[in-house]
Amino acid sequence: MTTDETIAGDQPRQMAPVDEQIHVLMSGVEYGDEGLRRQFEGELRARLAEDRPLRVYLGIDPTATSLTLGHTVPLRKLRQFQDFGHHCVFLIGDYTALIGDPSDKNKLRPMLTQDDIAQNEATYFEQAGRILDPSRTELRHNSEWLGKLTFPDVISLMSKFTAAEMLRRDNFRKRWDDGDPVFLHEFLYALMQGYDAYALECDVQVGGTEQLFNLMAGRKIQDDAGQKPHVPVTLPILVGLDGKERMSKSKGNHIGVGDTAIEQYGKAMSLPDEAVMDFFVLATNVPRTELEGIRHSLEREPMATKKRLARTIAAEFWGDEEAAEAEAHFERTVQRREVPEEIPAFALEAGQSIVDVLTDAGLAPSKREAKRLVEQGAVSVDGVVVTDTGFLPVAGTTLQAGKRRWLRLT
Repeated sequence: MTTDETIAGDQPRQMAPVDEQIHVLMSGVEYGDEGLRRQFEGELRARLAEDRPLRVYLGIDPTATSLTLGHTVPLRKLRQFQDFGHHCVFLIGDYTALIGDPSDKNKLRPMLTQDDIAQNEATYFEQAGRILDPSRTELRHNSEWLGKLTFPDVISLMSKFTAAEMLRRDNFRKRWDDGDPVFLHEFLYALMQGYDAYALECDVQVGGTEQLFNLMAGRKIQDDAGQKPHVPVTLPILVGLDGKERMSKSKGNHIGVGDTAIEQYGKAMSLPDEAVMDFFVLATNVPRTELEGIRHSLEREPMATKKRLARTIAAEFWGDEEAAEAEAHFERTVQRREVPEEIPAFALEAGQSIVDVLTDAGLAPSKREAKRLVEQGAVSVDGVVVTDTGFLPVAGTTLQAGKRRWLRLT
């Protein structure tokens, strides 16, 4: 990794033809408005015609300890720019995370401390490196410039936007109309992300469709400062395991980049059939030419097609051998309901309830989620379903949570 302007290994090169780049770089891009698409495709075409490496960045806030498959959607687009020889920046939003992006939220995000953020981001670049080429990726933190802003600087930044502009955002407007509080510090998020684009002097910013407002704020700040506004490249949001809500670790509906092949395979197999194509399109490197055939296969053989998706996801992160082992594990433990040969051990402490065990062993992200699993009948001990959240397990038993997670209690 490097934080210098020049990335290790970058060499002057002739760029690919503009039409070839546009075909790849604009595939899967969405703006929710055909006029915007034509505008931004035209702007990107003009930048590419300059025949130089563009400065392209993607920012991710460290609001959790691991990246999910949802994060890999824009990461894959950033990798496409990288493969065409463009200069790619992976930005960790350690300052924007202090607020939390309100773009996809209908309520106030819980505020994180700087210690929380530092702990969360510890392995972000390593995880992003599963998609990007780390040796050709510039790593930055927006605390580098946002931490240097004075209060007059912030006032000047705020003077470029009106309260009416902020309240036009769907989520703010809904909260306002419902009588729910909208806090002033939440307005700062778009300005901070916009300032990132100015500080990085970027040509292109990659993000999710829900972030278009923030990206447009960056264009305004760049233009006001005399920079050429960047080109937004926005991608659809990947749904979570329920096939409905956005993938989120806090909701427990995610497939983690750092999950084992067995976990990734098993979680993918839990997807509803109607979400499978979205995952093939957004969360895998399956050639676009194969998608139509996969769509037909999904209609005829949904189980086989879902297995192909699960195997593809696991193989892209862990290799074909581990993906095959994950498939064999799924068939043995879920389809044939056999207990796996190797089960991680967990040492019980006196007085630990079933909820404590699930949380402390990492089988549930929180006690609230652990209670939900128990109450829904998703937890069993030695094959007997446990629905009492106060149940005290004993050593020598085997605990199962869901279809794929096991513990041998000692």
